[in-house]
Amino acid sequence: MTPQDLVSRNVRLVSLPEVCIQVQALADSPHTTAADIGDVVGKDTALTTRLLKLVNSAYFSLPRKIDTISRAVNLIGMRELRNLTMAASAAEVFARIPTHLIDMAAFWQHSVYCGLVARNLAQRCNVLHGERLFTAGLLHDVGRLLMLMKLPDQIGRAESLRIESGRAICDIERELVGFDHAEVGHALLLHWNMPANLCASVRYHHNPQDADDARLEASLLHIADLVTHVAQESKDPIGSQFYDPYGALLDSDLNAEEISNTAVDACEPEALSLTGIGPAEVMPVIGKSAAAFNQVLDLLYPMAWETPR
Repeated sequence: MTPQDLVSRNVRLVSLPEVCIQVQALADSPHTTAADIGDVVGKDTALTTRLLKLVNSAYFSLPRKIDTISRAVNLIGMRELRNLTMAASAAEVFARIPTHLIDMAAFWQHSVYCGLVARNLAQRCNVLHGERLFTAGLLHDVGRLLMLMKLPDQIGRAESLRIESGRAICDIERELVGFDHAEVGHALLLHWNMPANLCASVRYHHNPQDADDARLEASLLHIADLVTHVAQESKDPIGSQFYDPYGALLDSDLNAEEISNTAVDACEPEALSLTGIGPAEVMPVIGKSAAAFNQVLDLLYPMAWETPR
């Protein structure tokens, strides 16, 4: 079995909401107007509400309130609105994953924070259309979810071996299954008709030096992923009177220097060289990401504030 087989055999399981598919199609057409997008999104009241709240949140920090989807498109662009629609729809696809397989609250916390860090790093590096890095960060691990749903025993074993050995999870997954979660995520995003460079950045976020034309995007996502992991691990241990399951990310700016140094030390040298990123560049990004994290997570994945099991 290949990653493509896993996706193609479970098309119904990983189908996007119809409104998201329509927005994707419209965004790919050169004749689409902001009003066209507004008409399609407007048919889904819940999605419209989430998108407008996100556009008016600290994520954008716009100078005035936006009250219609068409106006949002005119201000932030059709490409950005398409990506935000995907972000707001992604959690629905995996809403029914059994809770005993994975802590979904922690998964979406990691994903949102990673997306924010990736986007903010892209802005500091003056990456063209860097907003797509937010979507890449949000979706960089969705391959894990599909593998957990369809290959729970193997992936559960892979996680146990990772904890026991400290080895890279992708290496263990390839040994047990024949492919890893980054490859599955790549196949899934291609199925969802996401931009090629975004798909490639997810495919190579553990080994950005192999990403060819998407090396810059993959490198930014690689750094953002490691920053997020280090930020999550910086919290007090479970059982401590100071333990807060969310505080590590909410308050990551308080430990920005330590997180930056630790994460950069763990990054692939090629990723740092290509992007020119070091601890001094990561520290302000952590502060900016922490400031928006609470609000963005609440808007996109409110279930991620549930108390972990």
